[in-house]
Amino acid sequence: MRLIVPAMIAFALTPGWALAGEAISTAPAQQSLPAAAPVSPLQDSDTAPPDGTTTRLGPCGPQTVSADGKADTKPHGFVEAGIGTGGYRHIGAGVCKPLANGGAIAVSVGQTQFQGRR
Repeated sequence: MRLIVPAMIAFALTPGWALAGEAISTAPAQQSLPAAAPVSPLQDSDTAPPDGTTTRLGPCGPQTVSADGKADTKPHGFVEAGIGTGGYRHIGAGVCKPLANGGAIAVSVGQTQFQGRR
């Protein structure tokens, strides 16, 4: 045991063999990439549904716009639930209603309860 500690200290203080070697490159050689195939842009006719409605991003997320230009103002919502082992419960809900002038009103509620042993 007495011989191991001085040997470890001597080994830690001597320069390592990693300094003696030269750098080894691990990067791949430069390769030219194949030319990208031309891609035609999407047309509105490719993605539009047959009833004439379109979709745009509104204040509450994706919003359907009818053919006459009126936006969908129905409320959209979500419900969450959680459960746990040894003490965790969670419940939550929210609703967002787009307004006619481009704004929105949103309400959400939630509750968390933790009764763990630690």
